[in-house]
Amino acid sequence: MAMPLSAQDARRTAVIWHDRGDIAALDLVGGPGGKDREPGVDFTFLKESEGGTSPKFEVRDERGTTWKVKVGEEARSETAATRLLWAAGYVVDEDYFRPRIHVRGLPRLARGQEFVSAGDIVNGARLERDSGSQDSKIWDWYDNPFVGTREFNGLRVMMALVNNWDLKAINNAATGLTAGDGQYGISDLGATLGRTGNSLTRSKGVLKDYAESGFIDKVTPAYVDFSMHSRPFFVSLVNFRNYRFRTRMEGVVKRIPIADARWLGDQLGRLSPEQVRDCFRAAGFSSADVDAYAQIVTQRIAALKALSEGAAIAANAKDIPGDRCLASTCREVPLRETLTAIPLGTVYARALVGGFDQGAGIGGGVQLTSANAIPVVELRAAALTSTQRYQRFDLEAFMPNIGGGRNHADVWFSHLQRETDFFGIGPDTSLDLETQFAIVQRSYQGSLYRDVADHLQAGVYTQFMSADTSLGSSAIVTFPGVVSNAQIMSYGGFVAYDTRNNAIGLTSGLDLYARVASAGDIGHHDGLTSYGWLEKEFDARAYVPLGSHRTSLLLRSRAQFKTPADARHQIPFYDLSWLGERQYPRGYHSYRFRGNNVALFSTELQQTVFGITSVRGIDLFASADAGQVWDDDFLPRRWHSGLGGGLQYRHSRAIAARIEASRSRERVAVYASLSRGF
Repeated sequence: MAMPLSAQDARRTAVIWHDRGDIAALDLVGGPGGKDREPGVDFTFLKESEGGTSPKFEVRDERGTTWKVKVGEEARSETAATRLLWAAGYVVDEDYFRPRIHVRGLPRLARGQEFVSAGDIVNGARLERDSGSQDSKIWDWYDNPFVGTREFNGLRVMMALVNNWDLKAINNAATGLTAGDGQYGISDLGATLGRTGNSLTRSKGVLKDYAESGFIDKVTPAYVDFSMHSRPFFVSLVNFRNYRFRTRMEGVVKRIPIADARWLGDQLGRLSPEQVRDCFRAAGFSSADVDAYAQIVTQRIAALKALSEGAAIAANAKDIPGDRCLASTCREVPLRETLTAIPLGTVYARALVGGFDQGAGIGGGVQLTSANAIPVVELRAAALTSTQRYQRFDLEAFMPNIGGGRNHADVWFSHLQRETDFFGIGPDTSLDLETQFAIVQRSYQGSLYRDVADHLQAGVYTQFMSADTSLGSSAIVTFPGVVSNAQIMSYGGFVAYDTRNNAIGLTSGLDLYARVASAGDIGHHDGLTSYGWLEKEFDARAYVPLGSHRTSLLLRSRAQFKTPADARHQIPFYDLSWLGERQYPRGYHSYRFRGNNVALFSTELQQTVFGITSVRGIDLFASADAGQVWDDDFLPRRWHSGLGGGLQYRHSRAIAARIEASRSRERVAVYASLSRGF
């Protein structure tokens, strides 16, 4: 569809787009037919139609004009959508909406009788003028004379703008071909202005669904992909022909040249706010819905127009925490983590990169998900491992919409098994004390959080965890509490402010995070002591462009304070604050120092040496880190520091391959990772 062919040629005998002239002067209340061709007021029933999903029948008005009446959920959405497409220059039917009409001789309808009231009054009727043309044929999105033209690509953008999820060829009509001046247009726009999705999640003319759906999905230097979900639930693979047919529809709004999408935005941008509202007034929406729909459409038009500027591309590339987590599985609590998701060709499965805090080497696995197949909740199951043979399994129920699109809930079970080095507790432990312990953690947790603003999120959580520890396979010495079992209940809250943007070049923006929590043992444990503590965590990160997106200074300050509840309670050794490894700070063994409290400062200067695309590139960087752990006394002489640098290849907005080395007073450490840094 995106072949770089010439634009629509005016000499062609068939057209798909018309120049409307002064768009700002168009009457969008009257629409394609105008007020002079509106339906009459006295209708006589002709016949009922059996085709399609919506109830339909034909009537004739007092002027002798035949009208196709449609009632139900498509009546309003189709009337509004036809006006938007017509204003943009496309061929649509002459549609009008009437809150109620009187139809003489109306029999009991086989479909739609619930829209008929006493006195043969039909409520909520869309009336489409019958053109009477017998010279009509169906045309296909992938096979027509306009594939690759600017005007055809603009029509594809319009399908995304109005969320038309029913892109079957049968809904497209070409008329007048015999006469030599054929008109290629859309003959059914009822499945619009709601949510795209499968048969369980999609909707028509539902403001809330339209407002919460995405628009621009992905931007590259040359093309833009729009959001469209029409793929059926994976169990429908038994009907492979329909599964493939519906899946292919998503491609209609993918890989559209940016110049063509921007052209369409410029066309619609000439409409006044009042004209946009007129589209929805003419469709019989309430005053509040008219304003809300018009605002969303105006925002989408602005996003199309902004595609001409790099900064605007970044702003419209869905870089707020809630949206980013649709592409990755992100959690702010109990531990802050991001597992980068990689598509596997189906919405029901994806590869994951990450999943372990540190010391695991390179980790990843596979996640299966119900995607949008089940209303309200998305079910997920993940299995992950790492090069150090860590193991993790998650079962999750994620609810993205709890009484509104800004409220979310997450409930999950996690099983984690790993072996970790232990050097003792305190800032001055010796390398000679290095040993290894194994831990198996089984936890149940839930969180409830809200997008307070576009970049601000806050929430609460609770967790129940059972932890079993033992000596590791390479343990040299033993230490108190290593063989134990504890059941810990914790709860708390968090606030996160995230303006990070990596749609173009190196990351820029701020990432601020704070969490407070209380934890204590319940049930049985090792019997030597009781566990209970309060904790506070603060993490501030800044990504500062230095003159351009090719140079950036990264700054990080992290602090964690854990205080035993009283003299009778302690903190399990594996839950203490810690330093050491690729980010905490670099140049030391993993979990090298442990204590109640930790402070960390990190910097990284990145410079792009070879830019491949707006996202991809090769960067050099230098790093400097310093931190310390302590229980009671914070002493300057206990700082541990490291200096280093490395090379990274940014493959996408989420994944980069990094190789780096850092020197501390104890050793030179070399790290390989799939990360864009902190």
